Order: sequence, then C-alpha cells, then structure tokens
Amino acid sequence: MKKISISIIAAIVLVVLMVLGANQFLSIYTRHDEKIPVPALYGLEVPEMQNLLDELGLRYEIRDSLFEEGMPRNAVLQQDPDTGEFVKEGRIIYVSINASESPKILMPDLNQKNIHQAIMILESLGLKVGKIDTTNHIAEDAVIEQWYKGKKIRPDEVIGQGSVIDLVIGDGGNQSGVMQDEVDIPDLEGLNYGDARILLDAYGLRLGTVVVKGVISDSSQATILSQIPSYSPGTKIKRGSKVSLTIKEKI
Repeated sequence: MKKISISIIAAIVLVVLMVLGANQFLSIYTRHDEKIPVPALYGLEVPEMQNLLDELGLRYEIRDSLFEEGMPRNAVLQQDPDTGEFVKEGRIIYVSINASESPKILMPDLNQKNIHQAIMILESLGLKVGKIDTTNHIAEDAVIEQWYKGKKIRPDEVIGQGSVIDLVIGDGGNQSGVMQDEVDIPDLEGLNYGDARILLDAYGLRLGTVVVKGVISDSSQATILSQIPSYSPGTKIKRGSKVSLTIKEKI
C-alpha cells in the first residue's frame, strides 16, 4: 500500500512538472514569435537609437552615410524596415546616418542649358537652386551665368553638396544695347492658371514653358506653384519677355 502511495505521488509530481515545463515552453515560444513595431528613428543620434533598439530587443547596422543640411552629425536619416512595420525580436534595422561633413562634388557646367534642364541637373547632384535672374541675351531661358555665394563659379570647381546656386538666364532680347520698355514682374504664385495668363497679357508679357506637377485633368482648375523669373517687389522685366510657370491641380 505504501509503494502504491509513493507511485501515485511520484506520478502527480511528474504531471505537475510536465505541465510547468509545457507552460514554460509555450511562454518562450510565444515570446519568440512576438512581433515588435519598429520605432521612429529619424533624427535620433546613434547613442539614442542604440538605447531605444536595445530596450526593444532589436539590433542595427549602419548601411551608409548621406548628408542633410541642418541635421545633427550621425543622426538617422533613413531606416529599413520603416516606422510602424512589425518585426521579430533580434531583427537588424538598417540605417543611413548624416555624414559629419557635406560630401564634395564638382560644379556642373550649366552654360546654355535650358533653365528647367539646369534645375534638374542641380537637384540630381544634391545642390539647391537659389535666385533666378534674367539678363539681356538672345538665348532665351538658357543659363548664361552661374553664381555661388555672390561670386561666379566655374564648372568643375569643388563645392559642398547642399550648396545654393544662383542662376542668370537669357530673356531672348536683342544685344544692341537699345533700352526696351520694362514692366514689373507680376506675382503669379497661387493664382488660377487662366487668370495668370490674362495678367501676363495685361503686362505685355508672354507665356513661356509650362511645367506640370502631378496629373491635371482640367487646366482651368490648375494653380500656379512657381514662376521664372520669380516675383520680387520692384523687379523689372522687359516687355515681351517670357514667364515660365509650374502648375498643379487645385486640391
């Protein structure tokens, strides 16, 4: 009888241990398969990012260095997977961080390039477009001069990515030196496309290149996003000159 009691107790203990073991296994398995939302890392410096990912059981790897003006050095600029995506514990988050200094590039040769082509070239190289002025030149809408920090800049000069480049373009006028009538540059930004064309006619100006941003189903519903030459109070332009527009559909 005593042996039977011992056997029963042993069996009960074994069952209890099996249940506890199963619960422990299920707990571990469940945590192993737990999905963690990826936090927003943009703007965090590396030590902050590392602490945050450590707390969540995630790892990181720096993929490359980019440059964004105004951001702290070694701050996160891009991440993969992106914010809000769900990953398992231990997943590597790949990040791109802000370089300690602006990468150096060679200034492109924009001479005689159409203004819109010149803008695309500058932006593709990570440069910014500053002021766009006009000068009396037969090459209408073509770049005549390129300036950096108040001085002309030659092609192939070393310059920092993110630098601002000012441009001077031709107005299509003659080069005889004879003064032509001048009118104020109208402020067209935000106007309806049709109203802008009427205003150009009223000023004795012509419509230049029209760049469309996005999809426009009805041009009468489009508004002016930007203009070249840009508006500045008191700035004059020769009568008959062209004004190029960038338009988008009114939302």
